[in-house]
Amino acid sequence: MKYILAIYFLSLSVMVAQQPQINSVKNSKTLEGFYDLSEMEMPTKLYLLDNNLFHYYAIFGSVDLEVYGTYSISGKELKLEPSKELVQPYVLYARHNDQLKDTISFNYISPEYHREKVFFKVDEEWVTNPESTGSFDEVSLKYNIATVKNIKVNLTASQIRETPTYNTVELYSGAVAKGYNEFLMDNNRFYYMRQRLAKEPLVVEGDKIISGGKERIREPLHESDKKAITRYIATGGFFRDTTINRDKEFHKIDLIKEDAKPLLHILKNGKIKEEN
Repeated sequence: MKYILAIYFLSLSVMVAQQPQINSVKNSKTLEGFYDLSEMEMPTKLYLLDNNLFHYYAIFGSVDLEVYGTYSISGKELKLEPSKELVQPYVLYARHNDQLKDTISFNYISPEYHREKVFFKVDEEWVTNPESTGSFDEVSLKYNIATVKNIKVNLTASQIRETPTYNTVELYSGAVAKGYNEFLMDNNRFYYMRQRLAKEPLVVEGDKIISGGKERIREPLHESDKKAITRYIATGGFFRDTTINRDKEFHKIDLIKEDAKPLLHILKNGKIKEEN
């Protein structure tokens, strides 16, 4: 798998590096269509709509990478801007569970690397799973509190050497609807690949895209395809406003990325101290 991912990133970098200097695009509407960006036995499709939505799909090895969102044009560069959930490590959902009473629970898949942890700030207090976990283990964490109004999620925190201190990688916050006490973290396993795609703008020339040193000819889109792509993105793609887990409906919590990256110290009594 690591070899396949390395090939993917190498090919993406080569595709961008080989793009020639060309004139600015005339009008974003001329770009609407389907583009075959396949390279190095990696089938890749890109759909651009004149409402500035895009849908990208690539297959390499056992990985199917799907990305969607909006695109923008600046000079000769076309930049893909994925929907924000696609570039988060996790997507947070919640619901009310009568059986929990004065307790809230978090259910999620542990990070891939053993030095990483997920921390939750429930109103004013940080909590985390005190036990060590392996890669992608199922974790169920409970915390004694009747209600929660606001939540922060550290996605993720990386341990500093062998100390009980963790450095924030990304911090998100969100408001919690009244009564929600059961939280579900949907693991976005390939988020970093989508982040990488967003950082590599494409080059356009007229109604063509230059990729891998080749002109990628625009093919027309059927009206039915345009409607289907627009509807799919508008309804949340594969991170919809609601999700079903064990026959229970969970509702997505809108998370906002914060600039703060606090240090989190796990004390001997199990409490967590925040240092900004």
